[in-house]
Amino acid sequence: MIKEFEGKVAVITGGASGIGLGLSKVFAKQGMKLVIADIDKDALDKVCKEFSDNNIEVMGVITDVSSHEQVAHLADVSYERFGKVNILCNNAGIGAGGPIRFLSQDDWHWTIGVNLFGVIYGIQCFINRMINSREPCHIINTSSLAGLVPGDTAPYSASKSAVITLSETLALECFNTNVSVSVICPAHVRSNILENSIKLSQVRSGESPDKEVSGNPNAKKLLELGMDPEFMAELVINAIENDIFYIFTHPEYIPALKARFERIYDDTQKLYENFKDQKIVKKKVYQNDAPAFSITYPDYFIDLNPGPMTKAIFIASYSDWNLEIFVSSISPKRRLDELPKKIVRSLNIIAKDIEIISNEHKTLEDGTPAYETIIDYRVVGIIKVRSIHLSVLKDGKWVRISVNAGANNINDDLTDILQTLEMK
Repeated sequence: MIKEFEGKVAVITGGASGIGLGLSKVFAKQGMKLVIADIDKDALDKVCKEFSDNNIEVMGVITDVSSHEQVAHLADVSYERFGKVNILCNNAGIGAGGPIRFLSQDDWHWTIGVNLFGVIYGIQCFINRMINSREPCHIINTSSLAGLVPGDTAPYSASKSAVITLSETLALECFNTNVSVSVICPAHVRSNILENSIKLSQVRSGESPDKEVSGNPNAKKLLELGMDPEFMAELVINAIENDIFYIFTHPEYIPALKARFERIYDDTQKLYENFKDQKIVKKKVYQNDAPAFSITYPDYFIDLNPGPMTKAIFIASYSDWNLEIFVSSISPKRRLDELPKKIVRSLNIIAKDIEIISNEHKTLEDGTPAYETIIDYRVVGIIKVRSIHLSVLKDGKWVRISVNAGANNINDDLTDILQTLEMK
């Protein structure tokens, strides 16, 4: 992660106004060199002159982010000028939309082309060079609260929702590299996105861009009274310094987010309430020979082949529940109570924020001493998981049975699997 910003290079698309300009100003205050990309030449020239007059090293690049060719050019000239890019802000966006039944195919293509493909192209054109630089780097993708709490602009909400999941996937792929990822989900931030979107729409339709701009007066007022974009940019700096993935600018909207996911839960419960008693759970058994043991688990778990990157000898999965079995040689001097530290070391490859919740001595039904360890962690720094590990030492080998699931999804059906371990 980036802790020192002096001398770093930032590329900001849509950087000549609104959120992008706020990011540019705050990055400049941190001593960074700037590449500002924007489709509005007049605004871009004005902003770059102001930065240059204040002895800030800046380069302006006229860029339509819906064009892969232009974004590729942006990447090329950025590296030609500065030799590196440490922060990429895929920020350019438009706020066009309207009722679905009135939208044309072109309306959808335009909005998704800018808001979603602009982010995709930015990632494609910069990511490999950022990773290969081996310098601390950070990618910031601008989504919106509308990506999680849809409003009345379907193309905008759809594109911004896609940016969130795209960013989540990118964060998974970049875990344990020199590149960190964040996604901004702002609510109302002071900008002229509505005016710019209407002007660009006028140009697309052949109208004069000088024609008087009008629009939804309520939306316009909310933006005018919105958060200062420079304050929002300070939040972004904080997120970069502390490797924070989700940047929600307006925490007062968290109840609205909770309401959405509560609706998902309630609807799912209602959908299946008449099917609860129809599922007869059968059991199946996994048996091992050296050392000899068995474990019983529900037959709705799907047996999987352990991947080449795991040392597990057996994996079974259902939903986000996972059953994993490990067997490894170990020194006969090793004690059971030392094993949790070894488990944590193995988790360091895939996880952050690892916390040992508890360690308890257990005894299997046949009298074999065991050790149960409960650990919370975040897979690739994003998904919170709880894992429960039952460890046994036998015949110079360490047998570890692990079950894990989302932190709020551990239940008796999963933990009861551990109690079926039988040593032969």
